[in-house]
Amino acid sequence: MTPFVKAVMEAADEIAAILREGWRREFSDHDGIGAGGDETAGIDRLAERIYIEKLSRFGKIDSEECGLVGKGEATIVLDPIDGSSNAISGLPYFGSAVALERDGKVEAAVVVNLANGDFFYKTSGGLMRTKLGEERAGPVVRRESAAIGIFEKAYANPELALALLRQKRKFRSPGAVALSLAYAHYVDFVIFAGPRRRYDFAAALWMCEDLEVVTEEELLVVAKSPETARDLLRLAHEKERA
Repeated sequence: MTPFVKAVMEAADEIAAILREGWRREFSDHDGIGAGGDETAGIDRLAERIYIEKLSRFGKIDSEECGLVGKGEATIVLDPIDGSSNAISGLPYFGSAVALERDGKVEAAVVVNLANGDFFYKTSGGLMRTKLGEERAGPVVRRESAAIGIFEKAYANPELALALLRQKRKFRSPGAVALSLAYAHYVDFVIFAGPRRRYDFAAALWMCEDLEVVTEEELLVVAKSPETARDLLRLAHEKERA
């Protein structure tokens, strides 16, 4: 575990500890639109402040909430809370996504599920998984027997969702795309249909480089097999022509 990954874990551990103390009303309060275009909630600001304190020594930070802060050769792309609506609603599927970029290329990435402590990170040593507070990690291994996929923003794409159901492809739509991509090696597929922002994808998509990845302007398909990726892409295009 590199010093950068350790620093991300320290920050995430601090955030998770605060949340375990109990929900506060100010976590739900909104105070304007962040750099990524969405409303910023108190929980976003809390997480952002802690990450900036822990990570500023590694480079400048480009956060979904406050935009670009600090200085340095490297850039840290930060989504402080991925799935903040889930967090505010008490749904235990939310976390953080952090990527360390140098010369436009990601060299370290972390996605953490703050609700259950799952901690994914990728460096030159490969993609690993551990728990918050634990340094011992194991490699992420594909689950070839996956029974479900994940379709983020399925609510905004009912025709494609219906096409998947007609094929009897089971899926979930949990509402935190970076987290969903971090789990991509376990599920059958991950689909995201809509505009993509780098805060959500810089870290998590780099973790999927060894999978089948298809990117179009407003469609992302990640699957473990080329056949599944092609089939999902075909369904999406048929929906567009309908």
